[in-house]
Amino acid sequence: MTSTILDRPATGHEQAARGGSLTTLGGAAFIAAPLLFAAGAWTSPPQESASDADYIASLAEDPSLTTISATFFHYSWVLYAFGALAALGLVRGRRGRGLTTVGALAGAFGAIQFTGLLLNDWFLAAMGNEISIEQSVEIFHAMGDPGFVSWLMTAKVFGLLGFPVLYAGLARAGVISWWLVVPSLLPMVVFAVVPGVLGIALATGCTAAAFVTGWRLVQRGRLAA
Repeated sequence: MTSTILDRPATGHEQAARGGSLTTLGGAAFIAAPLLFAAGAWTSPPQESASDADYIASLAEDPSLTTISATFFHYSWVLYAFGALAALGLVRGRRGRGLTTVGALAGAFGAIQFTGLLLNDWFLAAMGNEISIEQSVEIFHAMGDPGFVSWLMTAKVFGLLGFPVLYAGLARAGVISWWLVVPSLLPMVVFAVVPGVLGIALATGCTAAAFVTGWRLVQRGRLAA
């Protein structure tokens, strides 16, 4: 019986083309991730202060806007996870491989943690409209058990520090420039310190390493294909 096309083993060229396509998609994910995060920040409902009560009130005031913002944030972290794993393919030799591997795995793990935490926005928006803000705050505080706190901490530690380690590994391997590593530590600080559109623009600029890494992946994918 003759083999069908589906049964035929893929040639080296076909395997390279498939790998190139996946690498290109990983690069596109890395480029899109910070843009989606910026969109999430730009559409975040404004709040009068940093208090928990005002935070919940802002989410509850416009549930539709809350949904849009949380969705942008959610898919930003999803794409960051894909991009981090794809970046492992940029290192060809031993130089920088250890740092890149640790950073990629830590960053992807933290990004996955963050995607789950964003479910809070939908819950808090619903609570703020169904019960009083005071009761919503009490429930919000009651969620702070050790399990939830550890979830939050692992998301912050792995998600926010994993990517700078990844970029340091890529810089060590000669894939990106070293000057891109330091700004990658600052986006969340800039978001917290600089308000409004200016803060969003500056924080997005601090993620330049993600854009450069994404473009390197796209270039590598095109060559492989």
